[in-house]
Amino acid sequence: AETGYNFVKRIGTDWIHPFPDAWVHTLAAIARDNGIALFVGLAEREPGSGKLYNSVAAIDRAGSILGTWRKQRPVGRAEAWSLAGGASRPLTVDGIAVGSLVCADAWRPDTAAQLAGQGAQILLSPANWPPVDGMGPGDVWEKRTAETGLPMLIVNRGGKEPELDFSTGESAVSMNGERLFSFTAPTGGIFYVDWDRGQRFRQVRP
Repeated sequence: AETGYNFVKRIGTDWIHPFPDAWVHTLAAIARDNGIALFVGLAEREPGSGKLYNSVAAIDRAGSILGTWRKQRPVGRAEAWSLAGGASRPLTVDGIAVGSLVCADAWRPDTAAQLAGQGAQILLSPANWPPVDGMGPGDVWEKRTAETGLPMLIVNRGGKEPELDFSTGESAVSMNGERLFSFTAPTGGIFYVDWDRGQRFRQVRP
C-alpha cells in the first residue's frame, strides 16, 4: 500500500500524480527485471480529469502496466478523497484472468459476481480492514467464494495508525465458502501461497 487510511488530513492529495506516475514505472521496471507480477494498492489520479480513485494496479512479468481496478464503494470520511469506480473487469496475468475486490467491495455480492461472470479465475482483495469496533470483515470473503466458486487471496494491513490498529488484522485464503488459511502481520510481513491451476491451495508459509 502506498498510503495509510487517514492521509488526507496530514498531507492532502496534491502529491497524487496522474497514473501511471514515475513510482509506478519504477515498480514496472522491478517487475520486469525480476520476472514477477505485481498487484499494488495506490491512490490513482485519472489523467485529464484529475479524478481520484482508491485503486489496485496490475503489472505483469514483462513490466507492462495492464491497468487498474477502482474501488466501487468508498467508505466514510477517510475515503471521501476518492470517487466510486466503474464496473470491474478481469485482467489477464500469466494466462490467468484475475479480478480484484478492493477492500469493502467484497462486502456485497455484486462486484464478485460481475467479475466471475466476465471469466475471472481467481479473486484478489487488498484490504485496509481493521478488526475493531465491529468493523471487521466477518465471513464476507467466504460468502463471495461460495457464491462464485472462485478462490480468493486477501492481503490485509498490518501495523498501526494513530486512529486505527491493524496489528491483528487478518489476511486470508478462502475457497468454496471456507477460510483455508489466515495469518496476521502485526508489523508487516511477507507470506507465500502456492496455488495450482486446479485451484487447490497447497501450502502457506511466512
